[in-house]
Amino acid sequence: MKKIVLISVAFATVLLACKTTKAPTAAPPAPAPLDCAATAYTYEKDIRPIMEQNCTGCHNENMKAGYNFYDIGSVKKAAVNGYLLGTIKHQSGYDQMPPNGWPLDQPTINKIECWINTGMK
Repeated sequence: MKKIVLISVAFATVLLACKTTKAPTAAPPAPAPLDCAATAYTYEKDIRPIMEQNCTGCHNENMKAGYNFYDIGSVKKAAVNGYLLGTIKHQSGYDQMPPNGWPLDQPTINKIECWINTGMK
């Protein structure tokens, strides 16, 4: 009788374990494509304040990493060669910026990326 009870308990445990096992979850959805047509961002109005708040503490007249982000030419140089987006998006192969701080929020990154994608005016 004990064997039947033990076998029944073992069988029930196996069935319960199989029934409660979660199916693998799907990969998270890919981010929506960036729509830059809705707003025309400009350096003076939109990008310069971001640079001054987050970047020019290091990237200033001392040309740290070769950039002075008080100067639009230097910001454009960093944008054209991929450095600007690579660092703020924390992409592999780039230093994460800003260092020792929180990364920029996604709307701010999107604004910079749209500015770059629409001709950096």
